[in-house]
Amino acid sequence: MATDSDIRQMKNLQRSWEQERARRQASEKRLNEALTLLQKTLKDREKYRNLVEDINAIIFATDKDGVIIYVSPIIHVYTGFRPDECIGLPFLDLVYSDDRKHLQKIYPKIVAGQLKSTEYRIRHKRHHFCWVKAFNRPNVTEGVFQGLRGVMVDITDRKKAEEAFRESEIKYQTIIENIEEGYFEVDLKGNLTFVNTPLCRIAGFSKSQLLYTNFREYTSRQTARIILRIFNRIYRTGIPLANQDFNAVKNEKDVVLEISAALARDRDGRPIGFRGMLRDITMRRRAEAELKELEKQLYHAQRMEAIGTLAGGIAHDFNNILMGMQGNVSLLLMRLPSHNPLTQKLKNVEQYIQNGAGLTRQLLDFARTKSRPMRISDLNFLIHKTARMFGRTKKEVEIDLSGLKSTWSVNVDSGQIEQVLVNLYVNAWQAMPGGGRLSLTTRNVELNRQSVHPFGMKPGQYVEAAVVDTGIGMDEATQQKVFTPFFTTKDRGRGTGLGLSSAYGIIKNHGGFMKVASKIGRGSCFSIYLPASEVPAETEREDHLEPIRGVGTILVVDDEQFITEITKEWLDELGYQVIEAPSGTAAVEIYRENRRTIDLVILDVVMPGMDGGETFERLQAIDPDVRVLLTSGYGYNKRAEEIVRRGCLGFISKPYNIIQLSEKIDKILGQSAGAPLQSRRQNK
Repeated sequence: MATDSDIRQMKNLQRSWEQERARRQASEKRLNEALTLLQKTLKDREKYRNLVEDINAIIFATDKDGVIIYVSPIIHVYTGFRPDECIGLPFLDLVYSDDRKHLQKIYPKIVAGQLKSTEYRIRHKRHHFCWVKAFNRPNVTEGVFQGLRGVMVDITDRKKAEEAFRESEIKYQTIIENIEEGYFEVDLKGNLTFVNTPLCRIAGFSKSQLLYTNFREYTSRQTARIILRIFNRIYRTGIPLANQDFNAVKNEKDVVLEISAALARDRDGRPIGFRGMLRDITMRRRAEAELKELEKQLYHAQRMEAIGTLAGGIAHDFNNILMGMQGNVSLLLMRLPSHNPLTQKLKNVEQYIQNGAGLTRQLLDFARTKSRPMRISDLNFLIHKTARMFGRTKKEVEIDLSGLKSTWSVNVDSGQIEQVLVNLYVNAWQAMPGGGRLSLTTRNVELNRQSVHPFGMKPGQYVEAAVVDTGIGMDEATQQKVFTPFFTTKDRGRGTGLGLSSAYGIIKNHGGFMKVASKIGRGSCFSIYLPASEVPAETEREDHLEPIRGVGTILVVDDEQFITEITKEWLDELGYQVIEAPSGTAAVEIYRENRRTIDLVILDVVMPGMDGGETFERLQAIDPDVRVLLTSGYGYNKRAEEIVRRGCLGFISKPYNIIQLSEKIDKILGQSAGAPLQSRRQNK
């Protein structure tokens, strides 16, 4: 039987066992909880590791000496280094060489936790670098720095965008500063928020003066109103304005400005002001006005050229008609006794014919087909000569010669220039019906290409002669027509309208040009410009012609039958034998058969079929020594001049009279010197 001590011992043993079991259960529970926590921790750690390795950023850690103790695997993508190659390396070895000094400089701030992030470049194993932004946190245990932990995010694309933006901004700034146009930006109140250098130059103020001030302070009231109207219209409609010009005043001078502007808006589309361009187009407007004037003058010159061609054709036909009339009148005068009462009537008709010939000469001179022998002359001498003659007949006109200056000589046909001057004097006299002053001036001028281009002339030295009257003047429309043939302001029957047009043609034929300037009620100024010559002027002299008779055989070639008939009758009266040819072809055949007996050929230039030039070539082919006197109703133009240069011995312009013809023939054949025809024929 158990004793009390045994029972107590049993109870103690049971209590101990229960306590041990409770302790064991508690231990098992703690162990289970620990295992569960361990499993969870391992699971969370795996999750964290996966998160670190999968994230698109570089996770790193360094020790207190800056040596890498951990770096996430993605480092390989950005640097080409594997994580195991990085562990144990100084962190600065990963940094691009150009950025190491900067990173070393700011490292104390990073360690102290004062700089949470920084931007630098990390190098790549094989090429250059990539930009990263690093977020750093110091690892401190019980106040002791243990190292750094951080994350690096790739910002290469952002840096490239920023660089592109900076380059674009620099490019934009460069363009804005170097364009000729002024660029401006203003707010809605008109305060200038941006201006470029050209705008400062246009406005005449510096940037410091213009910026953040209202544009009204630098413009006149009128200009400010114009600009405000432009801004208001753009604000109301939202439609940009392109190239509107307006007048302004700059440095007390009138200028023309051109503005283009548009509405400026913020990111939300709200209007915040205006931006635009401003240009000073004063010189361009002047150039456009000058170009318009040059185009007008060129059109006028071309119109005159076309009319001149028509006038030349009219003059040619009219000269042939006058030639026939002159021939018949000359024959009648030669055959009638001097005391016959019809003689004076015929002389009157002959004078009328000469007057008509003068009109055709004016037409030909205008057409620039007339070319007479030129002589180096003093223009002042010709002006003095014509002014004295004109002054004797028009005593109500006061002639002022005080403006004549010593000038260069000119190579001119003095007779034609005298005709031009007289025409200008008469025109001035008619513009001063109650009398007035006629001022004549001369001077030497040097003309540039711009001055002579509208007239088709060459730049260089010219002698200018101006004829200025105090007459009634002309309006712009009249000035445009004043050199046009047949244009006249006189009453019907009182003028032909050829005076100024022929003067224009003569001066043009001399390589010069004419200009007119006039205002209603303030008179007119006609200016002549003739090319200067370096050769001294020749002494003027006059030639006197006398009729001369002779002997010999002359071949007359002209397609107008009445011309050949009249010329034959004249030559018969002068003692010559005459053979007629109605064309160039007939003339060549006749000369081929009669070359030993023909002493001279009178050859017309303008004929249908074979013209004078080709006929002369055929005659020269038959006989290189053929004697030819060339004639034309067009006057001595370039065509005639070219034929004469090839060997013709003279030229006579239609209409000519029997005295002029006899003098030309005698000069060519040399009969006045007594040269026998027989000896010349034997030489053939």
